[in-house]
Order: sequence, then C-alpha cells, then structure tokens
Amino acid sequence: MVLVLFQTHNMAVSHPQDSIWSVYHRATLIGVCLACAILPLDIPIIGVALESIGQELKANFAQLEWVINAYNLTFGAFLLAGGGLADLVGRRRMFRVGMIIFVVLSLLCAFAKSALMLALFRAVQGIGATFLFSGATAVLANEFRDDLRPPAFGMLGSSFGIGLVLGPVLGGVLTSTLGWRWTFLINIPVGFAILWLAVPRMRESRNPDASYVDWSGLFTFTTSLFLLILALLEGPHLEWAHPVVQGSLAGFLIFIGLFVVAERRQQRAMFDLELFRNPVFVGMLILPITLGFGYVALLVYLPLYFQGIAGYAPWQAGLVMLPMNFPVFFLPPLSAQLSLRVQPRKLLATGFICIGLGGLWMRLVAGSTDWKAFVGCLVVVGIGAGIVNGIMDNVAVSMAPSERSGMATGMFNTMRLVGDAVGFAGAGAILISVIQIVLPQLVDPKLGAVGVPMSEVANQVARGDISGAVALVPLTEQTAFLNAAIGTYTAGLQATLAVLAVICFIAAALVLILVRPTAALQKN
Repeated sequence: MVLVLFQTHNMAVSHPQDSIWSVYHRATLIGVCLACAILPLDIPIIGVALESIGQELKANFAQLEWVINAYNLTFGAFLLAGGGLADLVGRRRMFRVGMIIFVVLSLLCAFAKSALMLALFRAVQGIGATFLFSGATAVLANEFRDDLRPPAFGMLGSSFGIGLVLGPVLGGVLTSTLGWRWTFLINIPVGFAILWLAVPRMRESRNPDASYVDWSGLFTFTTSLFLLILALLEGPHLEWAHPVVQGSLAGFLIFIGLFVVAERRQQRAMFDLELFRNPVFVGMLILPITLGFGYVALLVYLPLYFQGIAGYAPWQAGLVMLPMNFPVFFLPPLSAQLSLRVQPRKLLATGFICIGLGGLWMRLVAGSTDWKAFVGCLVVVGIGAGIVNGIMDNVAVSMAPSERSGMATGMFNTMRLVGDAVGFAGAGAILISVIQIVLPQLVDPKLGAVGVPMSEVANQVARGDISGAVALVPLTEQTAFLNAAIGTYTAGLQATLAVLAVICFIAAALVLILVRPTAALQKN
C-alpha cells in the first residue's frame, strides 16, 4: 500500500497538467492496485493455511484441493464473460459489484463449518474476483491513456508481485497467531477501504457497441473446464478407470466440441477461434499453463511439505517461501526492459529452463528438514518465474492485431487462470497417486487387518498431515509408520518435481519453435 501511494504521488508530480488527475486518476490507480494485490494473495495465503484447514474441518486431500480449485475454476471460467459484462453494464459498476461479492464471500469463507461449504463459498468468491479483475483492468485502461498508461500498468504488475510475496508470510503469521479463518478476514478491511475511498472517485465508462454476452460459449467452456478439473482431482482417489472419472473426461471432450461449435456460430464470439490457427498465439497460450504447473502449484504444495515433513510452523513455512516469491516481485520490470534487446522467445525459454532446473535441484534436496538446503533451488525457480511474468503478457498482446488486442488479452488471462487450476490439480494427482502406490509397500501389511483405513491414511499423508496419519496407527507401529510416511511423501514430491521439470523443458522448446518474431498474427 505504501508503494502504491508513493508511486501515485510521483506520477501526479510528473503530470500536473490538470487538477482532475489528483482525484480521478489517483483514486483509480490506488483502488485498482490494492484490489489486484489481494486477488493473487488468496493463492499462497491459503496454501500456507491448508494444513490447518484440513485438520479443523477434517477434510481429505481431494476436498482441500477443491478449496483451492473452486476459486481458480470460477475465476478462469467467467473471466471473458466478465469483460463483456463490464463493457455492457459499466466498468466501475462491475468493479464495485465484484468487490462487494469478494468481501461478503471472504466473510462467509471465514465462518465455513465444512470443507464442502468452504469450497462452495470459494467458488462464488471466484466469480466476484472475476468481476473485480475485469472491471479493474478496464477502468484503468479507460482512465490512463497515452504516456500515463505504461507506468499505470507497471504499477498493476507490481501489485500482483506484492500479493505473491506477502501471501506466504502473511498467511503463516495469521494462521499461527489468530487461526486460518483470518486469512479470509484480512480481505474485508481492504475491500471496505476501496469501496469507501476509491470507488466513489472513479469515473464510469462502458462500450456503446456492446449488446450481449456469449452465454452459450460461457456455459460450454465452464462445463468442460469443470469436468476436466473433476477428473484430475477424483482420478487418484476413485481410480482412473472409475465411471465418474471416465465420464468426466468424456464430458470434457463433448463440451469442448460443443464450445467450438457454439463459437463458430457467434458474431461476437467469446473466443476468436481463428487466433488458434497462428502458431505464435498457440505458443503464447503454453506459457500460463506451464507456469501453473511449474510455479503456482509449488505455492501450495511446498508449504505443506515444510509444515508436515520439516515440522515448521505456518509462519516459518511462509518465510521459507520468500526466496522463490521475491524474484517474481522485482524481476518483471527488468526482464521487460531486457526484452527490448533480446528476443522475447529466448527470454521465455530461459525462464522455463530456470524453473525446470530449480525443480530438479529441489528434487535432490527433498527430504531435508533444513530450510537452507532449499534456498538455492527456490531462488532459481523464482528467477525463472520472474522472467516469464515480466514479458509474457506484453508478448501475447503484441502478437495480435490491434483490433483483437482486447480479446487476445482476455483469452490469455483466461488461460493463465485455467493453467493455475489445471497445474494445481495435475500436480496433486501425481502426488497422491505416488503416495497411494508407495505407502502400502512401506508399511506393515497387518495394519489393514487391524482396521487402519489405508485410504484415509494416504489422504492424511498427501495433505502433509503426518501427525494426523500417525495417530490412526496403533502405538506399537507408529515409529515405523512415521518413517514410511515421510519417505512416501518425499517420494511423491520428488516425482511431482520431476514431471514439472520435464513440462517446463518441453515448454521452453515449444516456445523457441512457435514464438518467432516474424510470425505475427495476420488479420482476417
């Protein structure tokens, strides 16, 4: 917040051309930047609190995954529709409605009595986040034009970095001192301050040509995404051959096909499918999906490791994550400047190679309880993520014709959130699958005969609740089981990191092949 106030003061001094700037411009920038700082904050802050949530609400690993993915799912699925609604009903109105929904649902999440209730509240909160983010970027773009726009959007990018840096530490401190429910309550005073001080001083704007929302595209896209996430989350628990999992995958393919048909019939389609014919744009869509696997998933699973295996308190786990998150805050402006001299595709490939190498290095030190062993690999992953974050948005938009830049931005941001959801669910599927395979091989087979629920034990281990899993085992077997559980979780994390590294290396190669500077998108 201090950074935002300082930067807006400097911008006002540099551009004192009219007195209106001090009212409308400053209110818009502060309100939008604060709002866009708490949106990414919700991913790492909940990741640190996840073990405490699971223990208090007695939630298994799949239910905890839905606490994260319910938010990501609705946020990503409704993002393009949110942009259309903002043009139709007014950008400031959409921003205000989104903030109200986000604040009210934060309060409801704080008082949730079960994992199912929390996941449902998070899903509605994700819709509020969609409205909030869609209105925020549109309001900012309308208010800041010409030479004022680049520094304004630079501040917006820094706001996301602030959220990622503060999330683990703030989540750890709140969970350790006041309890996990305060990770949601912290949104309320910030939201009220924005609604009271900033929103009344923002100017309303809308697109006079906007006439309707692509509801058919929205329904088919959201349904297909939901079924894909459902299959990834339930596959390890129900087994991949289970009718629910198979039906979800089949439904995903069906609704994706219906989505393509619906979009081809629309005059103002939510997705311009013609863009997918260009290899550059396809290459750019690989970026957010890969980042979801290689970086965002680690924001959740590493705190579980540091708390469950290393025995750290939530606030300590949050501090350990700083070496990975801090580069994401300060590197994007530097990589953006460097992209003026070095081909962006080379920088993007370098970023993914860094994430992959950091993941492989982390795989080697997994099993250690000394935080110092992780500092180097966390920094390397953070450097890679910072490089990619600094240039991928600009490259994605610049590859599209100017008349399609808005749609290209919406599609790219949607894929960013879809990548977060799919990356998190995919990494979780690998982790729980390995644990379910390895754990029975390491523990005494007689445990099942004495009534120990092995599926529940595996779920406890997967979410990092080693002590809770040990408590389910007879006293005479607890020491041996503890060693087996730690070894199993470590093996699952190592397998997950290896897959994430391979994905990042493949993405680096694809970016070098597809994202060529001469292959600009052509107008129809």
